[in-house]
Amino acid sequence: MDTQTLFWWMLGAALLSSAITLTVVFLVVHFYSAPRLEQKVDDRLQQGAADLEERLRRRVLNLVTGGKAVKDLARGIGLFGARQNGRDLPDDDDLPPR
Repeated sequence: MDTQTLFWWMLGAALLSSAITLTVVFLVVHFYSAPRLEQKVDDRLQQGAADLEERLRRRVLNLVTGGKAVKDLARGIGLFGARQNGRDLPDDDDLPPR
């Protein structure tokens, strides 16, 4: 057997080995790893959505019942707290007419 034939046999064996390895890796990822990863992502998304829904429900309930969130919201937009901090804002009567 000459060297050129030996080269082609070795190249063919290497290509066949690579093809078998890639096929096995593809099958493992496609049928084993990907479904488990997808399930974990779905579980996290469902849990995150449930947590968000619960937080929003509590916040809306606090807003409706006049909880701390109303005062925080009003303080955040400046309805409360300006005079408590020593800043005196003009009343509507003190403003010039439009």
